[in-house]
Amino acid sequence: MKRISTRYWLLSGMALLIMMLGSAAAHQEDFDKMGVALPKKEKKAPEFMLKNLVGDAVALKNFQGKTVLLNFWATWCLPCKEELPAMQRLYKELGSSGLEVIAISIDRGNPDKIKKYIKQYNLTFPILLDPGQEVRKSYFIMGLPTSYLIGADGSFKGFISGAREWDNPISIRMFSDLIN
Repeated sequence: MKRISTRYWLLSGMALLIMMLGSAAAHQEDFDKMGVALPKKEKKAPEFMLKNLVGDAVALKNFQGKTVLLNFWATWCLPCKEELPAMQRLYKELGSSGLEVIAISIDRGNPDKIKKYIKQYNLTFPILLDPGQEVRKSYFIMGLPTSYLIGADGSFKGFISGAREWDNPISIRMFSDLIN
C-alpha cells in the first residue's frame, strides 16, 4: 500500500512539473512572437505622476496590483495612431480581469489634438500627458511607439519597441498569463 502511495505522489509531482514547464515555455513563446524583450533582471518600474486631460494627477502607484501595458505615443506618430484601436480592444477584452492600459502622450503642444484622437478611436483607458517629457526620459524612450509590460508587483516584465496588434490571440494569451 505504501509503495502505491509513493508511486502516486511521484507521478503526480512529475505531472505537475511538466505542466509548469510547458506553461513557462508557452509563456516565453508568446513573448517571443510579440517581440517582447525581457529584462535581464526584474526591477521596479520608475514611479511617476502625470496629469490626464481634465487636469487630474495620476500616479503609476494608483494601478498597483494590476498588470499594466504602459505605452508612450504622440499624435504625430503614425504607427502610434495605428495601434490605438487595438489597444482599446485589448483593454475592453481584459480590463475587467486586471489589465490596465496607460498611454502617455509626449506631445508638447495643444492637448486638443490628443482629445481628437481619444474621440476618434473611442478610447476609454487612461491617457496621460508628458509635455516636458520627463517620464519619457526616465523610461529611456528613444523611439515611438514604445511600450513596457509591468506586472502586478510593479516590476518590469518586458519591453516592446514599435507598434503591435495588441488584440491578436497571442497578445491576449500573453496578457492573460501575466494577469494570472
